[in-house]
Amino acid sequence: MLVPLAPEYTPGVLWQDTATPHPVTPQPLPAKADVVIVGGGYCGLSAAGELAQRGRSVVVLDTHDLGWGASTRNGGMVLPDLKAGPASLTARYGELGLRLHAAVEAAFDHVEHVIAAGSIDCAYERTGQLYLSHGERAPARLDALATELASVGSAAHVVRGEALRAEVGSAAFSAGLVVERSGGLHPARFHAGLTRLAEAAGASLHPHTPATAVTRAATRWTVSTPRGVIDTGHVLLATNAYADSLVPTLRRRVLPMGSFIIATEPLAPEVAQAVLPTGRMCFNDRHLLWYWRLDDAGRMVFGGRKRLGSVGLEEARDYLYRSMLEVYPQLAGTNVERAWGGQVALTLDRLPHCGQEGGLWYATGCNGSGVALNTWMGHRMGAAIDGEGLPAFAELPPRAIPLHSLRRAWLPLVSTWFQLQDRRAT
Repeated sequence: MLVPLAPEYTPGVLWQDTATPHPVTPQPLPAKADVVIVGGGYCGLSAAGELAQRGRSVVVLDTHDLGWGASTRNGGMVLPDLKAGPASLTARYGELGLRLHAAVEAAFDHVEHVIAAGSIDCAYERTGQLYLSHGERAPARLDALATELASVGSAAHVVRGEALRAEVGSAAFSAGLVVERSGGLHPARFHAGLTRLAEAAGASLHPHTPATAVTRAATRWTVSTPRGVIDTGHVLLATNAYADSLVPTLRRRVLPMGSFIIATEPLAPEVAQAVLPTGRMCFNDRHLLWYWRLDDAGRMVFGGRKRLGSVGLEEARDYLYRSMLEVYPQLAGTNVERAWGGQVALTLDRLPHCGQEGGLWYATGCNGSGVALNTWMGHRMGAAIDGEGLPAFAELPPRAIPLHSLRRAWLPLVSTWFQLQDRRAT
């Protein structure tokens, strides 16, 4: 199937092409700082802003442009989501499970507060989310999840039949769960706002300045870069899926997984209204899931992954277009304007982790819900470095990905199993 491409089609990130990054003033690399943060995405910038507001001297380092990774490549969904409901988390972790769920709800509130208090122009709208199921057993499963959420005061309800058709203009699903506390934003504009706030608070921002080594010097640390070294009291690693060999033990706890997105040309208003009347943030219940939404210009933004492991951009683009038509056959012939990919940080338990490793502070493992989680996690890690308590996620036992160095060999087997499970559930 040939995918129709818009005349202005480019294999690039829609969000990066439709946002103006906050201009970072070039400055010399400080020789000394209270805190050095490695990673200039949502987490790193939020931590930098928090610490700078508390009077700490902060340096942010990034190998690329600030936010080059997932912070400007994601789907722009602000979700209070941990891949499990509060009762499921409690069954697994006891009382900690409820605090984990409370944390992700707090993360959603935090993002809304930051946008409002910081006057960030990022097309944010509280839309709610729609979790859709293909299978015949979906209603019972979704009813149970709705009950879990209601037990902790989260507004959620299951839709089917006419109510489902009023939510999503598709016959591909048997039921859907509506969760009201969710929203959508323009990821790159949100990142630009966080950059502005961090710099205004006094953080020293340094794109294209990779941390090449971190070494302990008595009670302090030396962070080496191609531009010089920094003496610091604390180091926060906020690289998420883009962790490198700087700290190998942390790198082995995260499985970087490719995720791809296509964006169509802006849909005619009547078409946009027909395919997604409520404007929700949508995703399905497959292991190899799809997720989609309309952006503020009326484009259909549709993401997912064909399989685990390596996938080329053109192959991913074509697969996502076919998948979009499975959901919305009425969009056949709609031109694709952009296609891009990035890395999601998966952990063994599908939960974020944070804390200290050998004296280094870290936060990682967004598992595809990083807009809310990583923004809040950076805020909380900044507070922890300044002496407050760590988030509840620090109480989770850190676990390395088995056979991490051999993942290219076993990922295809896991991918095949996921595909079989998805077919059985349909």
